Amino acid sequence: MKIQAILSAALVASTQAFVPASTNNQISTGLRAEIGETGVAFENVAREWRCKYSPGESGGPGDSASLKACQSLLDEYLPKLKALPGAQVTRQVCGGCLDFKVSITQPLEEHGAWAEANYDPLESEFMEKLKGIDGTSLHETQEITFEAL
Repeated sequence: MKIQAILSAALVASTQAFVPASTNNQISTGLRAEIGETGVAFENVAREWRCKYSPGESGGPGDSASLKACQSLLDEYLPKLKALPGAQVTRQVCGGCLDFKVSITQPLEEHGAWAEANYDPLESEFMEKLKGIDGTSLHETQEITFEAL
C-alpha cells in the first residue's frame, strides 16, 4: 500500500512530476523520466483498466459469461485504443483470482497528452460499460510505469 501511494504521488496528473533521468549509456528513443532519486527510470507509462469477473457454473473462467462480456467489450474498443499515439494494448486474465485487466502502454511523451485529457472519452465510456456487465466488481483504473528491462 505504501509503495502504491508513493508511485501514485509520483504519477500525479502530468509528466511534470518526473525529472529527466540519465541514460546510463543506454540508447533512448524518447523522453525518459525517473521517480525522484530512486533509480526507477522509465520511458513508458501504462493506463490500466481492471475488474474482477465471476466464474462460470464450472467454477472456473472457461464458461464465465462475465469474462466473455469483458472480452467482447475490449474487442469493441481495441481499434480505438490502438489508434492512440504509440499505444500498445495488452490484456491480462487470471483464472485463479478472476482478474480482467487491460493495459494501454504509451511512450511517456505521448501518454502525457492523453493523461491531461483525463483519459477521456475512452476511459469513461469503457469503464461505464464494464461496470454494467453483470458479474463484474472492483472496477478500477491505475497509471503505472511500464518498462522492459
